[in-house]
Amino acid sequence: HSTMFLILFLVPLSVSLQNPSVTLYQTAKDTQDRVTLKGTIPFEKDFKINASISINRSSTYQEMLGFGGAFTESSAYVWSNLNATVRQRVLDLYFSETGLQYSMGRIPIGSCDFALSTYSYDDVRDDAGLTHFSVSRDDKWRVPFIRAAMETRSNWTTVPFKFVASPWSPPAWMKTNDNSKCITSCFDCGLKAEYRGTYANYTSMFLAAFRERDIPMWGVTVQNEPEACPLVYEGLHFNAETERDFVKEHLGPRLSVDHPDVKILAYDHNKDHVAKWAKVIYGDENASKYVWGVGVHWYTGDEFENLNLTHYLDPTKGILATESTVAREKHPKTPLWENGEHYAHDMIGDFNNWVVGFIDWNLLLDIYGGPDHAGPDECEGMIKCGSDGMILADNTTQTIYPQTFYYYMGHFSKFVLPGSVRVNVTLSTAALESTAFATPDSTTVAIVLNRQ
Repeated sequence: HSTMFLILFLVPLSVSLQNPSVTLYQTAKDTQDRVTLKGTIPFEKDFKINASISINRSSTYQEMLGFGGAFTESSAYVWSNLNATVRQRVLDLYFSETGLQYSMGRIPIGSCDFALSTYSYDDVRDDAGLTHFSVSRDDKWRVPFIRAAMETRSNWTTVPFKFVASPWSPPAWMKTNDNSKCITSCFDCGLKAEYRGTYANYTSMFLAAFRERDIPMWGVTVQNEPEACPLVYEGLHFNAETERDFVKEHLGPRLSVDHPDVKILAYDHNKDHVAKWAKVIYGDENASKYVWGVGVHWYTGDEFENLNLTHYLDPTKGILATESTVAREKHPKTPLWENGEHYAHDMIGDFNNWVVGFIDWNLLLDIYGGPDHAGPDECEGMIKCGSDGMILADNTTQTIYPQTFYYYMGHFSKFVLPGSVRVNVTLSTAALESTAFATPDSTTVAIVLNRQ
């Protein structure tokens, strides 16, 4: 049956041992195993196997940044409505040493579809000087959630969080359609020319405001899903050329002065067009010099070959998976097993094609997959029907439900620590999928998915 293995080789594989062994963790369907330690397995001369996994630690690839989820307003709101004990349980499941050990987080700049309503940090029309800029709304829900996560992590490690900020829309008055959504088309959902510099300043002021709250950003994406042009929630349209020019002429120069330590990630959309965008942006040295790399989402399928193409356009650049989720789970107590397999398959394929980290979407939602201001309150509409989260919460009963993919994520995030380096792995059968890493403490980690 479907099984997820994590195999720990607790010594460098190049070392000759008298009694070599591996440690095995397992998540398996139709069992109680959920990242469960199954024990230590010795290697023996007559060890009977019908499939082999070959790891070559001397063949190395990218260094890993980490794993995490998104601190949306919806997630923070649901968390705030839990009692203190359950709130801490959520924090421990994600950020403690016994939990997923998350080390990254994505923070929307202003509202996204998973906010209680549409808002920006300056809704005063034509305020080109941004004199009314304020992030005070985030002080109610998001900032306390983020700080609590940081405190939970700091209890066991000094390795800091890496936060990535992403905008969905600038204030409506900066846009050609005077609306935070893309209510007509992509062609009328861009930045007004006179506010391009203002918008770069707006991003810089957000970074400064959160830094003042002791939440420094590691990176910022230029725009969430610039090709999406959503009708029912916040969006802003760029194509590869207009995003290149915005980075080159406005965002790059602004942040290089105000926040030179903050990385700029281009694209931040599906893998289908990532190589096309990278070619345009990396191909202009005056834009490329400001860009750390690209962010990618998974909603158009595997397309792992496009990641490989993107890497070789400029091997000095990084690729980070910045968003993933699945459709709303209507039965949180008995979640779909296939969702966990989906996550594992995608992460294995991503990492085997140069991706350096994986950030999931909402950290926490209610049992209806919300709140989500883009769809009906009851979250049963055809247009928008909520989303799944690794943990769903019933605020009425104060009960939380980790979903299947929470445990699948644990095989990666708990063992592939920041600074780990991917190493070569080959399999004797196509029935398995695998990726492998050498960790900073010289442990070798092999993650194996069996979907048979």
